[in-house]
Amino acid sequence: MPGPDILKLHSPAKINLFLEVCGKRSDGFHELETVMLRTTLCDTITFEADDSGQLSLNQTECSAIDIPLDDSNLILRAARALLATEPRRVGAKITIDKRIPLQAGLAGGSSNAATTLLGLNQLWELNLPVAVLHEIAATLGSDINFFVEDCTAAVCRGRGELVTPIPVRGPFHFVAARPAAGNSTPDVFSKLTLPHELHGCDDVVAALKAGDAKHLTKAVFNRLTQPAMNVNAGMTRLIQQMQTETNRPVFMSGSGSTCFVVCDSESAAQQVQAGCSSLDAVFLTTLTSA
Repeated sequence: MPGPDILKLHSPAKINLFLEVCGKRSDGFHELETVMLRTTLCDTITFEADDSGQLSLNQTECSAIDIPLDDSNLILRAARALLATEPRRVGAKITIDKRIPLQAGLAGGSSNAATTLLGLNQLWELNLPVAVLHEIAATLGSDINFFVEDCTAAVCRGRGELVTPIPVRGPFHFVAARPAAGNSTPDVFSKLTLPHELHGCDDVVAALKAGDAKHLTKAVFNRLTQPAMNVNAGMTRLIQQMQTETNRPVFMSGSGSTCFVVCDSESAAQQVQAGCSSLDAVFLTTLTSA
């Protein structure tokens, strides 16, 4: 049966509920242990078959964020990596409605790359197994494998490419915000001092499995928070302001600059967001686990 000529897919953001840096690897990357959770915040990517065999990338006029549309974009890099597996001359017109902020620790670019692998595998009828898509994803970036895996949450190790899905009894609700300036991941890691004692993620995993937001609040941990605060003074101020306004602990996703509060319910999240509405934040919304 022929595949679709046009395919539209959501490309979700994630948040890190746990992130420990376990050491430096021989390949220059850091060994990580992290717990990622998909959220309902997403970009939308449309894939349209192009019989000319060309690849093109555009964004919709209503996109909230401008992104590069050349080969520096992970979408095109993922598409070309798939093309390398296919002897036929195939092409695609790719259009993105971009909603996930850049340099925000939400892995929007990695999610876009994974969505491209999944979408074009279907559009081009390549029928590559997920294991092969994982192999390609691991060559492109650290968080892409999480999105290739069809799961709500996972413990990710290595550079992030080793994915172990975990069940989630949810949904979970968060209020997230970020300052005007984003965080450069290399800059954040340059300020990191490797720990002598490592945190473990068992408490976060247990909270997700139990659907326990209060337990999760006590367990969330991110080793990169202090290095990121040293890089981004605006993020430091935002964390302090959110803590004052909410009287709750405030956490950071990935290498930042998105900061978030764990809430007990959707209504509690709406109340927290309303209380933070006066803050000088570029991005302030409720996030719900997917």
